[in-house]
Amino acid sequence: MITIIMQFYFGYGSNLDFDDWSLWCSRKDADPAGLVESKRAFLPGFTVKYSHYSSGREGGAANLYPVDNDLVGTYGALFEIDENCLELLDSKEGHPNHYQRINVKVLDENGNSVDAITYISKKYNSNDFFQPTEKYHNLIHNGMQRRNMPVIDIESARQNIDNSNHGFIIAYGTLKRGMERENIMTGEFVSNGIIKGDLYDLGPFPGLVEGKGEVMCEVYHSRNMESDIDFLDQIEGANIMPPLYERKLIPVLCDDGKLRFGNCYFYCGDIEGYNVISNGIWSE
Repeated sequence: MITIIMQFYFGYGSNLDFDDWSLWCSRKDADPAGLVESKRAFLPGFTVKYSHYSSGREGGAANLYPVDNDLVGTYGALFEIDENCLELLDSKEGHPNHYQRINVKVLDENGNSVDAITYISKKYNSNDFFQPTEKYHNLIHNGMQRRNMPVIDIESARQNIDNSNHGFIIAYGTLKRGMERENIMTGEFVSNGIIKGDLYDLGPFPGLVEGKGEVMCEVYHSRNMESDIDFLDQIEGANIMPPLYERKLIPVLCDDGKLRFGNCYFYCGDIEGYNVISNGIWSE
């Protein structure tokens, strides 16, 4: 009996387009069916750039670059692959001379942490930029759009704009528009959204905890995540011991149809004796 070992691959570049993958496989007389898409995903701690030159693509190719925090990340998809497909991916990505295969932890669209492999090029300096062809860039851009994921990071990469400090922040309480502290909320409003959890009425403010309910929230885009999160950590008491709130990176289904991952604050205190807000909407 043959045992087939499956593992996950995180794709963030041209492999988001199955036709492009299939075309490459046909040139190698290989079966493309081993690349099986599982879920949309997010890789924290890495930003996407066009910092690798591909002679085959005649221009820049998408590449990952590590950042110093997990506030931001790269959008992509998780694929199930077997050993045969792994060999094909190694060949396509030029492992280990061009792109190198590495192990990473990604968040899937349900917020679960998943072990996966992906590819990163260390052939060029992180500040290098190579203009991608329109055809190649559109493979990624359109792949993101088909999966209802934001394209702001890959568009910034195309323009050689630093996106390493861009990300999303989630508000569900007094920082929402029309609430008591709306004037100190950082970032630019993007969309309303829904996150998983249970919301409790703590009196002057709400508390979100892990749960199976749905909570209505607002999503904001920050172009200065480190500074904005440092400020919000102080506001939410996430920087004290013991913390009042704990910050987590979670998926949010937005009312514009897109899946985003944002930083959200979860209550760390005792919820005994407090009432759950059954409709998931905090109002003062």
